[in-house]
Amino acid sequence: MPTVKGFVPRLLCLGSGLLLFLFVAGCGPTAGGGAELGGGLSRKIEFAPRYNIEKAIMTVFQADGFELLPGSGRRGRFLFLREGDPVGQERFGEWFGPGVTLRAEVSLVEVEFGTHRVYCVLQVSNGGAFVVSPGGERRGRILLQRVKKLADVL
Repeated sequence: MPTVKGFVPRLLCLGSGLLLFLFVAGCGPTAGGGAELGGGLSRKIEFAPRYNIEKAIMTVFQADGFELLPGSGRRGRFLFLREGDPVGQERFGEWFGPGVTLRAEVSLVEVEFGTHRVYCVLQVSNGGAFVVSPGGERRGRILLQRVKKLADVL
């Protein structure tokens, strides 16, 4: 019976250790130093309050011509929409002309105390369904850099 009493705590300890390992492995860093798997982008922001980062997200994207969709901003998820125009073509590229709609899904996640990560996925539509667009990646990186700089200042 003493071997059974010693076996159960060891089994529980090993099981919880395995669960912790799987959780940490699943929450590891994104690939590519700022590129999120699935076509998105991310930027780490340290030592800035969540409120300041949320204000920076809204300010930067709205200043770039995006409209904040109703219901956005809850629980760190923001949805922005922008119609293609000549100014958009200058900023994003030739593909972003009239008739094209760009949607930005931005989410804010606290990864550890005092450290947040902002994720941005750009999706494009030509009147149909939205699909992930690698075309605006350069502009997306610029927007996330501006969010980081503004959050540090606020």
